[in-house]
Amino acid sequence: MDLSLFHDYATSLFLHVTRVGAFFAVVQIFGRQADSVILRLVLAVSLGGVFWWVGDQQIDTPTSLFALGVMAVREGVVGIALGFALSTLTSLLVSAGEVISMEMGFSLARTMNPESGVDATVVSQLLQVLGFLLILHFDLHHEALRVLEQTFRACPVGEPFDIAPIWHGLETMVSTSVQIALQYSVPILGLMFLLSVGLVLLGRAVPAINLMEFGFALRVLLALFAMSMFLVEGTPFLIQSFRALLDNARLMFPV
Repeated sequence: MDLSLFHDYATSLFLHVTRVGAFFAVVQIFGRQADSVILRLVLAVSLGGVFWWVGDQQIDTPTSLFALGVMAVREGVVGIALGFALSTLTSLLVSAGEVISMEMGFSLARTMNPESGVDATVVSQLLQVLGFLLILHFDLHHEALRVLEQTFRACPVGEPFDIAPIWHGLETMVSTSVQIALQYSVPILGLMFLLSVGLVLLGRAVPAINLMEFGFALRVLLALFAMSMFLVEGTPFLIQSFRALLDNARLMFPV
């Protein structure tokens, strides 16, 4: 029995798991904290085995350990790039929350984010949780896994690939996420601007009034009311934006 065939199969399985593991290590949808390491490891091995079973089960084993390491790094680059690209689905809401918090006076109200382990404003965490729930409710996490499966057809395991579409796709997705974050926060920023104009006019009309007594509380109440209303009204916009970002992620790996 030729045992070299088992080496070819094992090498292919290892590279499949490496790409999927790098994806789960970066993408935010499945968590990035230490308490989810085992879950992500199980998912990486399971999905890597599935993609190996339906894909290239056998590749030529490199003659040296260094060559195998280069191949593993190459697979890790693909997984990390896709994971970072799909992280823009929720990072755009974090950016929008930071902008809204700064305008409403909650920029110093920060708590530890259980997903990333860093401190963030309460508004950005609220919007991020909303994004996670929308992604799970509309099965967009399944679309993310379909994009991951597409990478194995666009960039076969163990073979070189063109980095240009991936790099340009990342640039497009980052700029698009910033644009969407600003678009999502503009309605609330507009209300805050109108409130500021009204307070200035009130202060000019009634010089004796002390705006500091109720100005801050009024800004917070109006921002919370507007944000609670916009959470429902802005949901279709978010779903459309998520789908557009997923389409851009597919363009990173043309088949």
